[in-house]
Amino acid sequence: MPAPPEDRVPSRGTNRESAQLILDLVTNTLDPGYRSAAARHGPGGSRRWWDRPAVALGCLLIGFVLVVAYDHTHRSAPETQRVHNSLVDRARAAQSGANRLAAELGRAERSLSSEQNRVLPSSNAAARAQQSAQVAAGQVAVHGPGLTVTLREPKASKTTAANGRVGSTPVAATHILTDRDVRSVVNELWSDGAEAIAVNGIRLTPTSAIRFAGEAVLVDFQPITSPYTITALGDADLLSTTFAQSAVASRYQTLVSASGIGFSFDTHSRVDLKAGVPGTLRYAVPTSPHPSRTSR
Repeated sequence: MPAPPEDRVPSRGTNRESAQLILDLVTNTLDPGYRSAAARHGPGGSRRWWDRPAVALGCLLIGFVLVVAYDHTHRSAPETQRVHNSLVDRARAAQSGANRLAAELGRAERSLSSEQNRVLPSSNAAARAQQSAQVAAGQVAVHGPGLTVTLREPKASKTTAANGRVGSTPVAATHILTDRDVRSVVNELWSDGAEAIAVNGIRLTPTSAIRFAGEAVLVDFQPITSPYTITALGDADLLSTTFAQSAVASRYQTLVSASGIGFSFDTHSRVDLKAGVPGTLRYAVPTSPHPSRTSR
């Protein structure tokens, strides 16, 4: 058989050079050119003469900033603590003053009642007038027959809150019923002859306000949620008949089918309304029963 060509037989020298090249790539990762360039620059590298002073100056600046920040923090800490203590003392003083005034108000009301009973022991007309005034002002709890009107948001927008309370609605939900709806029902019931009214258990007084803040209806600054229950005390049959024939009831009967809100009213043989929060007079002062005469 003929011998193979010489170019297909690798020589031993070529194999040794290839192995040496691979060994150099593994053991000597740095190119010789980099090593020679570093040797020419010397052991200090290519630093300029101002590098060391610049580094020292930067360290001094950083240290100065840290010292100033530390000093400022420790100087302002007592001032912050003093302001905090002052606010706490003011809050405690205000709470103590409110408790003292509430106690004085209770004593004054008891004294007034005793004086009225002493001065007018046998005057039934005066007693009835006083009781009527107290009922109108919402200062006493009352009970008797009445009517309950319920307004409810549509079922699609009614959800259960994160704390599990049914009847709460999320803040981002769109409300159909607002303070105007509650006010319209309340005003209609007053017009129909109601003697006392409460909204979700909050007794209305002559100074009560029904407002809409954000996404909540406020009654005397207390938030309430759907369903809105308006309880009116009075002649149940008269209230039911008059309210059913009113334009307010007709409007909400229409909204039941158009918007899906809940609307209903029922008569009761007995409803109980708690006393309301007494109002605070800002400008009015009691007049002396025997004003002194001034000479002209």
